[in-house]
Amino acid sequence: MRRVTAVLLSFMLLSACIRHRLPQAPAHPEDDPAFTAPEVIRPRGLDSDPPAALELLPGDVIQLTTVSAKTEVYEGLIVDAMGQLHVPLAGDIQVGGKTLSQAEKAVERGLQRYDRFVRVNLVISALDGHMATVVGAATTPGRFKVSPGMRLADLLALAGGPAIGQSEFIPTLLGNLDLARLVRGDETVPVSVQLARRGDPKHNVRVQPGDQLFIPPVTDELIMVLGEVTRPQPVAYREGLRLTEVLARAGSVNTQRGDRKDIRIIRGPLDEPRVYTTSMKALSVGDSKDILLVPGDIVYVSRAWYASTGDVLNALSPLLSLANAVAILGVAGAIGTTR
Repeated sequence: MRRVTAVLLSFMLLSACIRHRLPQAPAHPEDDPAFTAPEVIRPRGLDSDPPAALELLPGDVIQLTTVSAKTEVYEGLIVDAMGQLHVPLAGDIQVGGKTLSQAEKAVERGLQRYDRFVRVNLVISALDGHMATVVGAATTPGRFKVSPGMRLADLLALAGGPAIGQSEFIPTLLGNLDLARLVRGDETVPVSVQLARRGDPKHNVRVQPGDQLFIPPVTDELIMVLGEVTRPQPVAYREGLRLTEVLARAGSVNTQRGDRKDIRIIRGPLDEPRVYTTSMKALSVGDSKDILLVPGDIVYVSRAWYASTGDVLNALSPLLSLANAVAILGVAGAIGTTR
């Protein structure tokens, strides 16, 4: 009996030594001199964003009025995929890419071959050719009509903003606005969607027909929560995310097996990580600060020594080698279950 007691005490002391050898998790990542934050590249925005003239585009619906010896009105004429408008008597007239004034003159020239005194008036009935697309992790991705003066924040609002799921009554962000980009033609417009959403004039640019807003899923930036929690899972990173929040999303520490005094945080590349420890018990009584997390952090809740002492001593080594596989396999399930 004394031998068993001695072994248990030895394991208990060894577990405590392991915990005490680890540095305390800094409240802010930059508080650790060894931590180097990844460089954040901020788009410069556009210094000049002048309004563009309204041009006719394929899909636009036109009302044509001709005035001569008598007045004729033609409703529902559509600019076809070639940019042509089929005009009664005159045939197909190229109007795509032209302003209304330019298109009126082109139609007049076509009709004046048959009536030299005819005058033409064009009115856009529907801007069905003036469309922008939102794809990716938006609430309602799709094609949206671009009205004159529409800006990037307006387009994002039409799509309902980034997708948000629900997990145990906790809203979970599924769309990553930090990595979202606006594509125009073959180029990416150098603007930040986050800053556009906040109304920054250099980034909240005018939307042009044909623009495509891509919102990637949050799986590009995750916090892994593993170990003795109710629901081990990846959690979407966002600026300002703290330890208490990710533990709440994972259902908190398992009260029967989890060690609230030994929460491990693994940070940095998995081949050479920084490993910290912190105590939720100390945090709950005000003896410790909440921990600000960074993308890629792994939060691991160890087991109480009496439940599995070996787990406390050995869990981190396989964790570091398997974390990438766990992250990849867990992402699809996490996104699917939060919708």
